Amino acid sequence: MKKIYSILSSVAIFSLASGFFGTQGTALMVERNIEELTYEADSILIGEVKSMESRWNADRTLIYTYVTISARDYVKKLSDIGESEEIIIKIPGGEVGDIGLKVSNMPEFSEGEQVFLFLKKERPTIFRVVGLFQGKYTVEDGRAKNKVLGREIPLDSFVSQIKEIMKEAGAGQ
Repeated sequence: MKKIYSILSSVAIFSLASGFFGTQGTALMVERNIEELTYEADSILIGEVKSMESRWNADRTLIYTYVTISARDYVKKLSDIGESEEIIIKIPGGEVGDIGLKVSNMPEFSEGEQVFLFLKKERPTIFRVVGLFQGKYTVEDGRAKNKVLGREIPLDSFVSQIKEIMKEAGAGQ
């Protein structure tokens, strides 16, 4: 009986240790094509990252980064916001003081960066990026680039493609 108890104890300890140390959380991301990003987006714009600020939520349980974008041009816009000169994007993660939170698959921004964004309205003045990193392109040398996906397309062609998608969607409704 003592031997069975010892074996069961060993199995229980191994199971607990495996649960704590043997697994890592994984996230499944469904790849979205340009049509899906366009349909889901409330707003699609080209702009410049003006500022970024990370701060705690009200409960001090999560950190969010608020990215202020100066909109240069709208490819698709919400009628109730008009063509706002600045919009704010809320992204989970960031650093406040010496505490940081990193969330996988989130788009990354840097001040001064030129961006092409697919956005979904979260609250009246706050947006999120559609498709996480898939909905953010950097604009460099007249090209829209999503470095994570390895996609690159001339900006004019990208805008034309999205306008054609919106035109076809409007005709189908």
